[in-house]
Amino acid sequence: MFQDLFNGQLQLFHLNFGTITLLPKKEGALRIEQFRPICLLNVSFNFFTKIGTNRLSQISHAVVQPNQTAFRNILEGVVVLHETLHEIHSKKLDGVIFKVDFEKAYDKIKWPFLQQALRMKGFDEVWRKQVESFVQKGSVGIKSNDDMGHYLQTHKGLRQGDPMSPILFNVAADMLSILIGRAKEEGQVGGLVPHLVDGGVSILQYADDTILFMEHDLAKTRNMKLILCLFEHLSGLKIDFHKSEPFFFGRAKDQHDIYKQLFGCELESLPFSYLGIPIHHCKLSNKEWKCVADRFDKNLSCWKGKLLSHGGWLILINSVLTSMPMFLLSFFEVLVGVRKRLDFYRPRFFWQSDEVKKKYMLARSDIVCRPKD
Repeated sequence: MFQDLFNGQLQLFHLNFGTITLLPKKEGALRIEQFRPICLLNVSFNFFTKIGTNRLSQISHAVVQPNQTAFRNILEGVVVLHETLHEIHSKKLDGVIFKVDFEKAYDKIKWPFLQQALRMKGFDEVWRKQVESFVQKGSVGIKSNDDMGHYLQTHKGLRQGDPMSPILFNVAADMLSILIGRAKEEGQVGGLVPHLVDGGVSILQYADDTILFMEHDLAKTRNMKLILCLFEHLSGLKIDFHKSEPFFFGRAKDQHDIYKQLFGCELESLPFSYLGIPIHHCKLSNKEWKCVADRFDKNLSCWKGKLLSHGGWLILINSVLTSMPMFLLSFFEVLVGVRKRLDFYRPRFFWQSDEVKKKYMLARSDIVCRPKD
């Protein structure tokens, strides 16, 4: 069967169907945007997409630009952004950093654009037809209150949850980086810190998380806006300029009203979040670390300690609570006060669970946290 698939003799559209169930995002949801669509795909179809993904993932890192860090270390883009911001602040440089917000990115990709991107990346006709059989000609039915509606034909977009979708989306999103790179070569747009990077840093991408770097030049900034609009028209992706965040430095602050009118968004201030990490040119304060402590407290309140044994509490602490701040700690050095607060939550939950009444700790935290060996 798999040999027939790769020989082009198996028609996958007979298996390419799914069921959409609407889950409310909050209580009393009435409007369609207050529901989260969850699509359940045919299990047999997932076998074929998984095999295709395993083959495609072997070359995925080679078909995108170096500034697309999705197939590399996730912290690579964060380090570049942080160092660029630090250089701008320390050297008092002029420029604009623009955090782009794509609206429902996976749902809006145009299939002809994806095929053209694959063609430009050097994929032959056999591979493009296989990708077409995985992505196109699908049908979905909406299930509501145990009633199944009529099946509808899909005409664009990628399935979230499909293992092949992230690779295909990154190939399509990489076209924006290519457009900006060619415009930079012709002098139509300019990046930041050109004394560190040849031509300057102009774009960073991690899937749909995109950061643009623009020098303080209104003419080149208008060219960048034109490139974004052109990319929207070609790819089908929709940029939500109202939710996008601009940050101005140096003399660009004096003309922030012109930039705001050009991009149609509001002025933002540092720090801002990129891939879950707060970005600032200064050392993070207790206020920025407060979100980690609040997540700690929120996750503890979601669990009923009375329903768990001490072994269950220990598993919860080790697998959930201890790993929560690890991503942030891999980049920043934690403040002493924040570390003490996090260390306070874990033993309290272990001995007291969620009870209001305080209990004595039968052993010190350093004894409980000793290695098992």
